[in-house]
Amino acid sequence: MSSDTLAGAVGPTRRYRHRRALDRQRSTLGTRQLGIGLSVSGGVLVVSAAVRFVEDVARYPDPVVPVLAWAVLLGAIGSTFVLLRRAGFHLTDRVFIALLIELGIVATLDLAGVWGLDASSVYPTASAAVGGVLLAVVTLRPARDIAASTLVLAVLLVLSILTANRAESTSLGVELLITATAVAPPLIACAIVSQYRRMVRLELDRVMVASTVDGVRDALGFFDSEELVTLDLEAEELFDGVADGSVDLPLSPELAARASRLATELRRHLTAEGKETWLEHAFQESSVLSDGAKLRDPDRLAAYLATDQRDGLLSAVWLLLGEANAQSATAVLTLGPLDRTEHQGRPGPLTIPIALEASGVQRAKVDPAVWEALGRVGTYTDTYQKSRIRITIDSSVDNPAAGQRKGERS
Repeated sequence: MSSDTLAGAVGPTRRYRHRRALDRQRSTLGTRQLGIGLSVSGGVLVVSAAVRFVEDVARYPDPVVPVLAWAVLLGAIGSTFVLLRRAGFHLTDRVFIALLIELGIVATLDLAGVWGLDASSVYPTASAAVGGVLLAVVTLRPARDIAASTLVLAVLLVLSILTANRAESTSLGVELLITATAVAPPLIACAIVSQYRRMVRLELDRVMVASTVDGVRDALGFFDSEELVTLDLEAEELFDGVADGSVDLPLSPELAARASRLATELRRHLTAEGKETWLEHAFQESSVLSDGAKLRDPDRLAAYLATDQRDGLLSAVWLLLGEANAQSATAVLTLGPLDRTEHQGRPGPLTIPIALEASGVQRAKVDPAVWEALGRVGTYTDTYQKSRIRITIDSSVDNPAAGQRKGERS
């Protein structure tokens, strides 16, 4: 095994890097079928604009510029489709920028070719088709990219309307209708796709975070387990290289440094094992909770909650943030401290005090499932003041000390 291979494989892999990569994958999930429908709709807009151009081409005093605009448009559509097929329908930044430049040329040529010809009942056609192209690729790019491009197209069309020497006032209605036809569908599609992606991301996040509920007290989290498996594989590859002679001994300085870094990462995992509870793993691995929620559990009391209590607590916090405005909603979850004097010498269950404070959340918009979930955790009371809600919970759990004494007796 070469040192270059090991250098590319070995190294610390942090949770936030995993989560960012996972978020990028989530953003494209579930939009393929939606994309097919939007592509067909965009194609219909392009074809209808082309039919209108063919019907009106005889009215152009000089059709060279509009014909050139359509030639550039068809070339852009054809070349982009070929590149998309080669790339597995992944619209890269480079291809997208090239497409936008071509569409900008199309809109400019088309508007220049019909400027001042409203008396001849000649209106933009290729510019309207540009909106259909943007509609067709809305699921292949972030919604903000398509929305920004559509707004630029809208500005061009509006400027064309405002600067035209209009011979008839009736032509204004036709021009506004063409502008709405070119701009409204992509913007509506952006809103639909954006909300759909948000729904998919939230549901996937909830499913992944729920997997931590059944974890034992000292279990590793999802990203920790993945990183540990990767490090273990890298160590095996290094040992195999030494055993079969492909790696010379003593190790080269570069390879020795990489091996030392690998050993450090493995020791870090060994020393960190058992120091984080399932709830800490959930907060670290969830894109919803890690961005807007803070956990305070210095005594690791979350480990003593039963499975149903864990699920209720996690669901309540997640629903409060997942259904609220992600940019303004925040939450702080505090477990403990225990009142040691209250339980001293008593073999009965422990009562863990839990406080959940959330800001940026409207009381009337709190999902009713939040209260049902909190009821599974324990008895709770809530107070609300100025978009800030505070919930205090008394959760009754089995006394671990009593369980240990019982085990010792048996």
